[in-house]
Amino acid sequence: MTNSFAKFSFVAICILTACTSPAFSAASFRVVTYLSNQYQSPGPLTEGSPGVFYSAAQTVFSVTTQGKLTTLATFQDPSYIQESDTVAAANGLLYSSVEQVINGGSGNLFSVGSKPGTQQMYPTTQGIAMSPVVGGLPDGALFGVAVTFSNASYSLATADLKGNITPFYQFPGTDNTAFPVYHGDGNYYGTAASGATGIWTTYFYRVTPSGAFTQIASLPFVTTALPGSGRLVQATDGNFYGIQPQGLGCSPSNQHGAIFKLTPSGNFSILHDFGPCGSVNSLIEGSDGKLYGSTQNYNALFSLTTSGAYKVEYVMTQPIYEGQCTCFLLQGSDGIIYGAATGGGPNGAGVIFALDAGLPVPKPQAGAFHPNSGAVGTRVRIWGYNLFGASVAFNGVSAAKAVNGGPNYVWVNVPAGATTGPLTVTTPGGTVTTRKSFTVN
Repeated sequence: MTNSFAKFSFVAICILTACTSPAFSAASFRVVTYLSNQYQSPGPLTEGSPGVFYSAAQTVFSVTTQGKLTTLATFQDPSYIQESDTVAAANGLLYSSVEQVINGGSGNLFSVGSKPGTQQMYPTTQGIAMSPVVGGLPDGALFGVAVTFSNASYSLATADLKGNITPFYQFPGTDNTAFPVYHGDGNYYGTAASGATGIWTTYFYRVTPSGAFTQIASLPFVTTALPGSGRLVQATDGNFYGIQPQGLGCSPSNQHGAIFKLTPSGNFSILHDFGPCGSVNSLIEGSDGKLYGSTQNYNALFSLTTSGAYKVEYVMTQPIYEGQCTCFLLQGSDGIIYGAATGGGPNGAGVIFALDAGLPVPKPQAGAFHPNSGAVGTRVRIWGYNLFGASVAFNGVSAAKAVNGGPNYVWVNVPAGATTGPLTVTTPGGTVTTRKSFTVN
């Protein structure tokens, strides 16, 4: 059931219901589509091509900004359990994983294209399941968290696009990790939880690609699940931001739900405290440099500056029409924030929605390219962020055509007349020039 034109005004709702809430901006909210049981409880969204988003539960599906739903793959439960988000890869396919729960457990990476019938399951890695992380690596590989069933251990791992998984760091004992962030310095950062003392405590770590581990800091909160129900956000100011989980219950003495700030060196501070009942379940950085998130208990969408200024952008006061958080947010290539609410809607199966807060189109970031040299006609892969709709120039000479592999990769051929120098990438969001030069042979 599609409702592309359903828009709601919180002011009007409050006039009708006499509700009270903090002041908020004039952000526009609309329902993109209501989900049926076939798509119930959607996971985080990935933008695979401009205006087309992907999500997964037991069904992997796409949804356009106009609300058109397409089933791409379906897994039966049992024996398969969907393990992870969908991730756009350099080859233009969407990757995710399932856990097979029979015969001791095993994991399969799989890929799907933009059309039904394109599903490909890769050979089982016996005893291991891997959940890839959005963004990918400069070399085109996937990365994420792997679980070994035989000893219930967690590892950081990479995977090629044929599904071959390579763990490179195993966490000790019962320690488990939220999804890591691949940093511009070439290392992986994340938060992990340790239950070795009987009480789950949390720490901030760095791991190199070769598996060298450093615990940067102990974090001053405990967790009853994976630390920070949202993952760490690596912001453009160079710092990390994350979610401090709410303690069980709403007692003032319990740990408050909060947004925290972490410097790369491990300095921890609370940026905004949501109180003893404040449960936050999503956090992203918008193109305006603010953080955006959703609250579980208030069903609110909010913004937060990196200096701590908090604003309610919209409150979803009618769950049967607008959705019920837990909500997963993603800023689209058009600047609008899109979300998947796992509950609510007329079918109780969830809602895909859009929040237009007037944000600019995201600026491109180009971090690396491969190969570093080549003759005219050489195929070059550029890795970065917000690369949809890119055109590329080699030291000022425009290439004829650029092809996206999701928002993080662009493929282009070295044009005739190109000379040695940096690459310039231009998208609807702006222009960026690489620090390194491409050598034309």
